Amino acid sequence: MKRILWIDDEIVSLKSLVFLLRNRSYYVREVSSGDDGCDILQKEHYDLVLLDEIMPGKDGLATLKDIRKIDASIPVVMVTKSEELSMIDKAYTQGVSDFLVKPLKPNQLIATCKRLLEREDLIGSEIPKDYTQFYQQVTQKMNTSLDWKGWKLLYKSIVSWGIKIDKYPEFRTLHEEILNQCEHEFTKFFESNYLDWLYHESSAPPLSVDIVPDFVVPHTVDHKRVYLIVLDCLRFDQYLSIRPMLQELFKLEEDFYSSIIPSATPFARNAIYSGLFPREIATKYPELWNPEENKHEAELLEIQLRKFNLQSAYLKVKNLGDELNLIKNIRNFKSQQIVSIVVNFLDYLIHAKYESSVVNELIPDEQSLCSLTKLWFLKSSLYELLRGLAKEGNPIILTTDHGALLVRHPSIIYGSRVISHNLRYKYGPALRCDPKHALFIQNPEEYKLPGNIRYGIAKESSYFIYPTHPQEYASRYQSSFQHGGISMQEMIIPCITLLPKT
Repeated sequence: MKRILWIDDEIVSLKSLVFLLRNRSYYVREVSSGDDGCDILQKEHYDLVLLDEIMPGKDGLATLKDIRKIDASIPVVMVTKSEELSMIDKAYTQGVSDFLVKPLKPNQLIATCKRLLEREDLIGSEIPKDYTQFYQQVTQKMNTSLDWKGWKLLYKSIVSWGIKIDKYPEFRTLHEEILNQCEHEFTKFFESNYLDWLYHESSAPPLSVDIVPDFVVPHTVDHKRVYLIVLDCLRFDQYLSIRPMLQELFKLEEDFYSSIIPSATPFARNAIYSGLFPREIATKYPELWNPEENKHEAELLEIQLRKFNLQSAYLKVKNLGDELNLIKNIRNFKSQQIVSIVVNFLDYLIHAKYESSVVNELIPDEQSLCSLTKLWFLKSSLYELLRGLAKEGNPIILTTDHGALLVRHPSIIYGSRVISHNLRYKYGPALRCDPKHALFIQNPEEYKLPGNIRYGIAKESSYFIYPTHPQEYASRYQSSFQHGGISMQEMIIPCITLLPKT
């Protein structure tokens, strides 16, 4: 039985409506003051609060504030005689769920309570039927020749359904199965098309090298300044976890692009800031290329923007000190037309999963990763900065250099002592790997990769381990978040344009 707490100083005059709710099988507790209501909520569980706005002593808004300290999630319906916008705005900021206007109409009261109390049950009754239909549609689409647009739409729907069924654990195994099938088919699609993307621009999706010219520069025509914010290692589901906060501030235009390979920071992010593929950077600017680090993004961005006759500024948020100074530092860049900010927190977070037992327990799966991302964002200086930039009115491009995925299947890789350390991609002069688990590149020039060496790029959920002590490596990194390989979760990347609300 759903439980309703009704707080109103004139509750005696509402007996007929209380009876009506009870007749609909709701339990209703009546109290006549905000203080009494808060005392009850501290001792008993309720599913909904009906709260009068105007009461002697503690009024509705003050009571609402106290209720939110007791229970941040319980739905609260404000019952008011006034439809004054300032009061409504204030109530919404304090977490009110809905409004009812006096004199109360029985049908309106019942409809509101039903919507808030039975919404989850109503949705839950439709989930099995809708998910079965979705599963069949995905299976059918995988048997067709999907292009880039088809794959990004399919990935978007898979991620969205993954969030939707989070409360229904009986579907998780089935959803993981369909995701794995899609990753397998996407890998085959990528291997068949990537070289064509590199050499035939008309058939290619936007790639890492296209972010600045395609998404950033066009906005400089109509705006004094454009911001490019790169959240290192942001998956699409993590973006969806922070999207509601962004929607409150901006009008959002959502798109996707494909990371280059390896889908890792030194390669993909350098490609974003230079507008060049890694081999081109290494050839034209060897002093700015290092496959193990990203120390020259500001210089690479400056070089790229010269051909557009644009000036840029660059900030990197690597630690708490950088974050605390973010807003102060951004004020120093008022004359630059493009201001770019790199935030490394999410990348540090996924690496900490296998380096720290505490963090590993905090983020055992994708759902936990998204929850922690949302919590961080709400408390971050970045969110505070975005609230300020929303008033400035200039466009913001929010994106990432790559995503990440949970690795499940160890694959032995062979090579000399001169071999890179990454788990999802390797390079070295004498590299050998299983082509079932990795894209093996013997001619890096063809893939616009630097050096006369070999590359191994892990497919799907594989990760590389060494032939010496394989069990030790396998157990250490099993079910950790990694990036650099070929998968939808690493390579189909959100690129969001944040525009001022008009």
